[in-house]
Formats: sequence, C-alpha cells, structure tokens
Amino acid sequence: MASMRAVIIALALSCATAFVAGPRRIRPATSLSGIKVNPWEYKNGVQDPGISVPGNPAPLSPPAPFEITPEQIETLKTDGVVHIKGLLNEEWLAYLRESTEWQIRNPHIWASPGVASKIYDYIQRSIWTTNEAFSNFLYFSPLSTALAKLGETGEIRLSTDLLMVNPNNGFKWHQDNQNGPVLFDDALRWWVTMDDTPLDYGAPVYLKGSHKNKSVKGDAVFVQLEDGDLKDYPEQLAFPVQAGDLLVWNARSIHKIDGPKSKDWGANKRRVLGGTAVVQGATYRGEGRALFSDMSTHSLQDGDKLEGPQWPRLYPSAVSSEYEARKRGECSRTMEGFMRMSGNMLASVGEMGSWLKVYNKPNKDGAKEDIGVADKANAPSPSAKEAAKEKGLVKQ
Repeated sequence: MASMRAVIIALALSCATAFVAGPRRIRPATSLSGIKVNPWEYKNGVQDPGISVPGNPAPLSPPAPFEITPEQIETLKTDGVVHIKGLLNEEWLAYLRESTEWQIRNPHIWASPGVASKIYDYIQRSIWTTNEAFSNFLYFSPLSTALAKLGETGEIRLSTDLLMVNPNNGFKWHQDNQNGPVLFDDALRWWVTMDDTPLDYGAPVYLKGSHKNKSVKGDAVFVQLEDGDLKDYPEQLAFPVQAGDLLVWNARSIHKIDGPKSKDWGANKRRVLGGTAVVQGATYRGEGRALFSDMSTHSLQDGDKLEGPQWPRLYPSAVSSEYEARKRGECSRTMEGFMRMSGNMLASVGEMGSWLKVYNKPNKDGAKEDIGVADKANAPSPSAKEAAKEKGLVKQ
C-alpha cells in the first residue's frame, strides 16, 4: 500500500508540474524512433497551427457525411468491436497527419508527463481543448457521423480524446476505464489511424464478444484471461488497420496491443487519434474517480445530464456557446480541476493499481512480461490474415 501511495503521489506531481513549468531553451531535443520532442520547448495555452480544414466549413457546420451499414452496426453489437475501412479520404488523412506532425514539433505542456514516461514517443490527452486543428477535425470530419450511426443515437458528445504516437512497449489485456465521467453503456471507444499497421506488431487484438462478460469489475483495467468467465471468449480478432481506418469498440471489450520488441519503430510510425464518444442522454458519473480527462472547472454532479463546453456536442452539429467557450480556452485543465482529480486518487487506488499492470514492461532479460496465457495474437486470426492479404500486407 505504501508503494501504491508513492505511485499515486508521483502521478499527481507529474500533472502538477504542467501548471508551473515554463518554457526553457537549454537541453537539446531527444529523439525517439526519429521523433524529436524537446522537453524544454513545451508550450501552454491554446495553439493554432493555421492548417486549412478540408472543405473550408463555416463554424457550426455539420460534420462530413459517412455511410454505415446495418451489418457494421450488428458487428459492433455482437463482437464488441468493428473495423470501418476508409473513414478518411486523402484530404482528411493529410490534414490529420499534418496536424499531428505540427503538434510534435510544438509540444504542449500537457504532453510532458506522457512523453517523460516513454510509454509513447508522444502522447497528449484532451488535445481538442488546446489545438485548433484537432478540434476542427472533431467538429467537421466524418468521425462523429460514423459514431452516431454506429451508436444509433441522435447526438454524439466528446468525453475525451488522446493523441498517441508509437506505443513503445504495448499494453497487456485490459478493459478501458479512463473513458471520462460516463457509464460504460453510454460510451463508444474509437480510434482513427494515420498509418498502416506493420506486419509483425502494432495491430489491436480483441476478445470477440468479451464486452458481454460478467466477471470483470467496473474499476478493473488489467485482466487475466484465465479468470472469471473470460475463458468463454476464446476467439481473438486482430485488426491490421490501415491509414484512414476507424476502429470502434464497446468500452468493456477486452483487448491488447503489442509494440515492437526492440522498442524502436524505426522508419515506421503508428499515429492514432483516439477517444471516447458519448451517446445522447448520458449522465455525469465522475464523483470519487481520478479521471485525467475530467480536470476542467465545472459544477456537474453524478446524475446530471452530461453537457456543456467541457463535453462538446459534435453531432448533429456543434453548439454555439460550447464552440465559442473552447476558442476562448475555457475547456482546458485548471488548478481547480486538478485538485478535484488529485483528491480522488486515493479513492481510486484499486483502479490506478490495475492500470499500472497494463503496461508491458520488459523483464530483466529485455523480453516483455508474459501474461500467463497462450498468446495467439502475434499471428493474426485467420479472418485478419485474409484481410491483410486483400490489402497486400501479407505475401500470397
């Protein structure tokens, strides 16, 4: 318990430094897999890369259209995950890549704890609150249209987002619970990929149908596949996603991802914008939880309708007052929000401890720890292999 308290304090301090750290120009940039992030060049406040939005939409315009089939909706319900190919056209894909590269060159202070951990080469949560390009992507790209149709809902709000570049060690089998202050049933987890998945690693792997399990507790993150009723879900679905694709899954679906054994992506990149969308009618459920995506100033209590600029409506269109509040910088993290999150850390000690087990740390021999079960995901499932052949990923 003492060691866990130390970890919690360290996590809190790493976030707290972002409130007091100022820009410096002393230490040279560090290079990770060819990605350079200068820890002394962090910026604060709202950033605007000045990148032209595809289609030049007017403020409050509806998001771009996208078609979802009944079969895709049913797949999400039955399998707990669905792969939507080609969400982004070439123009939107180029826009998201350019926005990401600009952010890496101009790192925000809120990325500092994640970059320092070296879990990813670059990682930043709630990037929509601080970067104009990413907020425009969420408002105007076809993402929220696809999510609304998959969720069969008349409204989509954003609970949290996360820019992730190159997971260096990967993550063990887990369920997501840093989804923001929402219930599992109100959440849709999503990934938009900017790069093709390498052949040997980096493909997300899901236990088919595992969102229906009855044994994994709501505050659990790390899971053992031999525990509870997870043995009833033996089929593993690997998704070698391609640039511009979308993955959507139930927040209770058990999944993992393996990074490169060398911890070096080399010439490859795995850039992903992910997050949690919220369906219409969701309520706030954040009291007593340490949520990194719930660190802004607000007055919501458990049971209140989840709405307001901190959880903006994306579909069918943005709300004017929410849209303007974000542009004024009123949706980002505040000291009040940080203190609320920090005060909940001890109450969330089990959840935080479980989260720490997810990270695939190397053992003393340099190999990744084994989770104690047969790992079939290094070779994609037969269906995934066939999909890879169709796209030329695997030699015929």
